[in-house]
Amino acid sequence: MPQHCNAFPYDYALIESVISEYLPQWRAERFDAVVAIARGGIVPATMIATELSLPLHAVAYARSQRRVSWYTVDRPPARCRILLVEDIAGRGTTLSDSADFLRRRGYELRIFALAHDTESRIRPDFGPAVPDGCRAWFPWERHSITDAFDATFNRPRRPQHEYASWAIDLDGVLLMDLPQERYAMALHDTLAERDLLPLNETLPALDLARSTIITGRPEQDRPRTRAWLDRHGFMGPLIMRDESRHGAADTSRHKAAAILERRHTHFIESDPVQALDIARRAKLARVIWWNGGDAVMVYAHSVDTLKFL
Repeated sequence: MPQHCNAFPYDYALIESVISEYLPQWRAERFDAVVAIARGGIVPATMIATELSLPLHAVAYARSQRRVSWYTVDRPPARCRILLVEDIAGRGTTLSDSADFLRRRGYELRIFALAHDTESRIRPDFGPAVPDGCRAWFPWERHSITDAFDATFNRPRRPQHEYASWAIDLDGVLLMDLPQERYAMALHDTLAERDLLPLNETLPALDLARSTIITGRPEQDRPRTRAWLDRHGFMGPLIMRDESRHGAADTSRHKAAAILERRHTHFIESDPVQALDIARRAKLARVIWWNGGDAVMVYAHSVDTLKFL
């Protein structure tokens, strides 16, 4: 899988939708049990076992020894038909070794994975492929999407939350957000005023010096924006809006795309409307509305308004 690939969020609504697609076929297959691969397969396997009214079992996998063992005390009866469940069929050996473990014990099995791609070691019997250039992002492994976690080669030595990747908005978080009508009335004077604004007194309690800054300012403002950031000690990456891709009205779409492209797990946004739209688009990112020092976690999902009539 490419090192630099977009995050493709599998929120719980999408996971339920994917599972629902296969339920009629699985019922016709008349499986005897569902077996999850711990940990990633446990959540989808629980949902599937409940829908199919089947017993749920699990196996565990030790990557360093490539050793499979029973995770649950109860085991499926000998020679029964099993649906083996994993979150992703990847390049590694977890899924193939687990399938071999079960087959050697006489089980007949078929495999479901929530995601696979062209580099997957095996192709599951059921489950969708992620879009090209994307990487599946699951809520139970929220921090494994980041570059810092990738550097561990899936063998982290610290708790997963320590591999979080933060990005922040600029105007309204690091400095005052000037009214938009000022730019329309006197663009050059307003930009010059903005260049002289001091750092806000109240800032998020994070190590911001190297954090990625994702701003709605257009790319043409990069030199003056970079100069302000350098002057105040912010040396992290600066992501600005490419007007050929996103107009000013699409600022929140630009920010959400940057979060997914760079695989950030957290984003601080000063505008509540933008925060809602970013949360709706970058579904697994932790989006925080920064209201002058009051931090509010934002959750948003699209709904069919007709359902509320």
